[in-house]
Amino acid sequence: MVLTSVTDRLGNAAGSAVGAVSGRFTDRVIRLGVTGLSRAGKTVFITSLVANLLNRGRMPQLLAASEGRIQASFLQPQPDDTLARFDYEANLDSLLRPAPQWPPGTQTISQLRLSFRLAPQGMFAAMAPSKTVHLDIVDYPGEWLLDLGLLDLTY
Repeated sequence: MVLTSVTDRLGNAAGSAVGAVSGRFTDRVIRLGVTGLSRAGKTVFITSLVANLLNRGRMPQLLAASEGRIQASFLQPQPDDTLARFDYEANLDSLLRPAPQWPPGTQTISQLRLSFRLAPQGMFAAMAPSKTVHLDIVDYPGEWLLDLGLLDLTY
């Protein structure tokens, strides 16, 4: 029983050490879900957020941007092929045309991946490789929120 306890502690310590070391070499993924009632502005919010993150000069409050650590930001294919891609380009085009129009509302779940290549920071920054952080934005239709209350009804 004592031997089992000691081996469990050693195993947990080794797992923590491996996790800490491997975390330095793997990409980080942040998932952001955007939901709200119909016509609340989810599509416009996501489109504006992505446009501003791609043009980092417009976001001086973003710590990594103000420190000059963002080397590049770019769109990538979404990680889940079963979800539709959020149509960022078409939405931005409808907002920026000479006669701007609201983009069409969200009809289904969609997703967009925005990636950032960040310069390392800290004492060993000169020896460390750049790190990539992925921001997965998921757009969820607001009408579906209202349906949640109907799940428990029998009619």
